[in-house]
Amino acid sequence: MIPESLRVSSVGTHLYRYGIHIYRPPCIGNDYQRNWYYNPLFILFMEFVYLFRSMTAFFISAEPSENRKYFIYLGDYMYCIGAKTHINLAAICYMSIGICLLLLATYHDYRGIRPTFLYSLDFLAGRMTPSTACLNDNRYIEKLLIKTRWIVNYCEFNTRAVGIVSFILSAWPLWFECTTIEFLTSGLPWSIIFAISSYFTFSAYFWNMAYFYILCNFLCYRLREINDLVVRFSHLKLKQSGIRKLVNKANLRIIRAHLNRIGKDIQHFNNTYFKDVIFIIVILMGTFTNVVLYTALFVPVDLTIRFSLFYAVVLATSAICFLLNTATLVYNEAAISRKVLNKLYVSQIQFHNPYTLYNILLTIESQSKKHCSNNNDVFPENYTIIIRKTIGLI
Repeated sequence: MIPESLRVSSVGTHLYRYGIHIYRPPCIGNDYQRNWYYNPLFILFMEFVYLFRSMTAFFISAEPSENRKYFIYLGDYMYCIGAKTHINLAAICYMSIGICLLLLATYHDYRGIRPTFLYSLDFLAGRMTPSTACLNDNRYIEKLLIKTRWIVNYCEFNTRAVGIVSFILSAWPLWFECTTIEFLTSGLPWSIIFAISSYFTFSAYFWNMAYFYILCNFLCYRLREINDLVVRFSHLKLKQSGIRKLVNKANLRIIRAHLNRIGKDIQHFNNTYFKDVIFIIVILMGTFTNVVLYTALFVPVDLTIRFSLFYAVVLATSAICFLLNTATLVYNEAAISRKVLNKLYVSQIQFHNPYTLYNILLTIESQSKKHCSNNNDVFPENYTIIIRKTIGLI
């Protein structure tokens, strides 16, 4: 069990506490009451309100001066900065992220699809032992704890900061464009609504990305732990009878079983949750980034606003790159697993009869062909003949 001083006790609770998920995980006791403003219905209501506001402002023409009052009533700071069409379109994409993620969570809860990936991370909070989660190396456990603590603190800080920044972004242009009465009756309320809905949307996709980051690192360390073991086996002097017993068929089967289990876990987590979440985030965030970048480059706006838009583009692009880079961690480690396992098989040549060895090398060949086809590489067709000659079957 992880010492209490090193645990990240909040792991597994954020998605329910902040209204991102409907499902209450077992780690949250029945006596816990979620704050009313994190009720998913309230969150969905606030996001839909600002979504419809943005859609309405998007379709109102900015040309007649008589329409100014409608933009003021809608608290449309986009109109005030001279980018009514583009920024409202970006706001529609942005709010759609939170709405889609919450509707997806509602659908999963209705279908009884549980976020089982949370159970795999319970050991980080001390609710089970790391060995139960199939992670035993203290080095990797410590690294995962450090990364988990960092990403949790990072999310906690940024979700609060986004609400404050969103309020300033909306209220500041409206303050200079509106009269005092207009600001108090329209500008201020809509700025508060924008800050709240923006906070909820950012929280939804950022916490999902945070748990994706933790989970990918967890799977990566599980693979790395097995890879380290296989590499050590490959470098043993197998002629020594005492060491030779370590690398027997039973141990090889155990290693393959662990790798297969990791593969099934990855497939399960992907198919039941993360493939839909990543699709929603990448598509809508990518659209948001393109619209904001176009506005920053080609729409005549104030220089301060232009720099703010470029900053938003950098943040959104970084989020997408962070998401994709996190996903590649597991893929790259799995590629290493394939290589080191093949080396281990080859190192066993002298301890297998030719026909057993032939089957092993055919397995390596099939894996190599699959890898080549995925990377558009060329694999020699006469490789099977080379294998036969190598082991003396021809």
